[in-house]
Amino acid sequence: MYAVIDIETTGSLTINSGIMDIAVILYNGKNVEGKYETLINPRTKIPWYVAKLTGINKSMIAAAPTFGEVAENIFNLLNHHIVVAHNAAFDFPYVQQALKASGYDLHTKVLCTLQLSRRAFPEFPKHGLDTLCEMLNINNPNRHRAAGDALATTELLNIILKNGGEHLIKSMTKNW
Repeated sequence: MYAVIDIETTGSLTINSGIMDIAVILYNGKNVEGKYETLINPRTKIPWYVAKLTGINKSMIAAAPTFGEVAENIFNLLNHHIVVAHNAAFDFPYVQQALKASGYDLHTKVLCTLQLSRRAFPEFPKHGLDTLCEMLNINNPNRHRAAGDALATTELLNIILKNGGEHLIKSMTKNW
């Protein structure tokens, strides 16, 4: 079972920044079995450029739960699954650190679809999520929001699996 994740944060560094939007898509390799998404109050200011990019503003997160309030649920969704993210080197450590700060120690297998797409589609000029969605006709009307990007990443994973990419996935899954 795959747990495809995406997050939106208040900044690129985990220090002095926080998660403000998270989505988890449970995917069995053929079908979506579950979806979880929530805004999160990061208890820090959202920079103007992040608000402009994501469309998330302080009034939207004012009544949202803190990460600590949803940490158990997120841990249970991710634990014992292969966690998948587009640019997992950013998303997974951010989530892992937030979980650890909430008392949950997550160590699991992780798959990065950014790296995977470079192997699966070497002919593509770029491998950002926008480019892949365009090249592979993946609809993502909710770009730069966790749920939209997680669903697009799930569809990308689905396309790779349908085209014989399971051997690539097995060789590129890493323990974290």
